[in-house]
Amino acid sequence: MGEFFLDGERIRVTFDDGQWVEIKEELTQADQDYILDHLAKGETAGKDTRFVLSLGRMAMLERSVVAWSFPAPVTADNISRLRLRYRQKVLAEVNRLNELAGEWTRKNESTASTSPSTALS
Repeated sequence: MGEFFLDGERIRVTFDDGQWVEIKEELTQADQDYILDHLAKGETAGKDTRFVLSLGRMAMLERSVVAWSFPAPVTADNISRLRLRYRQKVLAEVNRLNELAGEWTRKNESTASTSPSTALS
């Protein structure tokens, strides 16, 4: 099923100190929705509502990190406490993989929308 559906494919990010973090090779639609839901939240105080924006990095890490070599379980709290030297490299790799996953769509967008085989009958 790996050609058409995600099957839990992982990429290992290794560090100079021998530690490693495994991340999803590609995010699912549920992962993407989770991240988008965490980018902006409405907060109500009395009659006022305001929107709080975030960069979504924590949500991205929560949905991307699946295993690691550190002596603590993979939890949202532990992910948020990872040192920058680990977080930064993991985020860079997650971004690179997401760009690769989106590349096919961008390359095939114009041909897919004009191709007769994609038209509905």
